[in-house]
Amino acid sequence: MENTNYTVAKITHEIRNPLTLINSSLQLIESMHPEVKTFQFWSQTLADVEYLNQLLDDLALYSDKRRFFMCEVDVKEVVRSLEESLQPYILANNKHFSLHMPSQLPTVFGNPVKLKQAFLNILKNAFESTDEDGCVTMSVRKYLDQIIIRISDDGCGMTPQAIESLFTPFSSHKSNGTGLGLAITDKIIKAHYGHIEVSSTLNRGTTFTITIPHI
Repeated sequence: MENTNYTVAKITHEIRNPLTLINSSLQLIESMHPEVKTFQFWSQTLADVEYLNQLLDDLALYSDKRRFFMCEVDVKEVVRSLEESLQPYILANNKHFSLHMPSQLPTVFGNPVKLKQAFLNILKNAFESTDEDGCVTMSVRKYLDQIIIRISDDGCGMTPQAIESLFTPFSSHKSNGTGLGLAITDKIIKAHYGHIEVSSTLNRGTTFTITIPHI
């Protein structure tokens, strides 16, 4: 497994270099010849390059076996920062976000950046599964020795078969997905000694329940 991760990291690095040059060339072409924007396949070409960049970023994250720094984390601060980061997207896409969190919560042992990334991946999927005016709800609470984070949407929902492969690398049910976002999320939560459960009903929505032990 370690050799596989090394190989993936090496291939990712080798692909990124020429891709960066291609991206720079496309930007230069557009700046020198603005009329190229009217070319039928120009915007799709830029989107394809952006997709490849995202895929390489996700591959690098998934194959990275280094232990990340762990410390005492205030979950409320992570969630508040997450809420602020989401605001531009929510406003631009006419979505609705509801957050329920008590004024006091115990801390957890973890990495605030990685936790935010994990929650953001799930929230992004939740929003993308909803139509215009879609609603996503996030709740955080303490139960016994656990912090329970629940993220629900009123979107399209998933079949049992889709749920089974949800955290499998490269298994994506979105046309523009890399199939690595939720696999990375699962790894992050497990590194925090937690786990994720998913329940979903077609055309009614999906709920992710994340459980992490608190200090």
